[in-house]
Amino acid sequence: ETMRKLIAEPIFIFLSVLASLWVDGYTDEIKEKDELNDSIITLSNEISKNIEYTKEHIYQVKNLKYMTEVIYDNYSKITLNKLKTTHDNNPFFHNIDINGNVSYDKQYDDDGSILWMLRGFLAWEPADIFFKSMLNSGRLLEIENDKLRTEIESIYTKHEERVNGLTNFTKINSDKIGNWFEKKRNKYNSDINFGDVFLKERDQELKNLLKDKKATLGGRLVNLEFYLQSLQNVVSIISNDYKTVN
Repeated sequence: ETMRKLIAEPIFIFLSVLASLWVDGYTDEIKEKDELNDSIITLSNEISKNIEYTKEHIYQVKNLKYMTEVIYDNYSKITLNKLKTTHDNNPFFHNIDINGNVSYDKQYDDDGSILWMLRGFLAWEPADIFFKSMLNSGRLLEIENDKLRTEIESIYTKHEERVNGLTNFTKINSDKIGNWFEKKRNKYNSDINFGDVFLKERDQELKNLLKDKKATLGGRLVNLEFYLQSLQNVVSIISNDYKTVN
């Protein structure tokens, strides 16, 4: 019996330690899964904000494209008042307050306002801080749902990069239009506002730039719609497959 006791005690101790290690490991695994779940939900919240931002941005880009088309199609006869009324009904000049609320500016002058009606490009600034955090920490690779991981990666690589590229092309075009206005204004030996520069100096060079801008904005809108759809797909997958953070 003493021999049995001597044999049983080490076995019992071994099994107890093994069980303890298993419980600790299981607890750590549950904790890691919960942390990953929370990260995915937080990423979903960031993406949801980008959905609203992108919808507003698409509205603005559509209006900018429409303004460009109106100028191009009526190039030789369009008036400054027509530019202003077009923007009244299709605004893209905007401000964003500290709470993220967007308001549209419909107060114009005949100088800078007219210039930016022609050369406006609209910056593209979606939120991606938490995505970059997940990417840098390696947590993104821990997502076991292949469809979700692939869709998230496509947002920030394929779709976002295409929108970034076309936004940059719009900015390059905007700079060329700005240079055109500066060059034409510098011909005069007295003060002249940009509205009058446009009315007096509009030529084929500027019209060509507006034609290029129309095409770029059209491609930008197509890719923004794809980007928006991808955002919505990710939020849909997460809402169906992951529990909400308490």
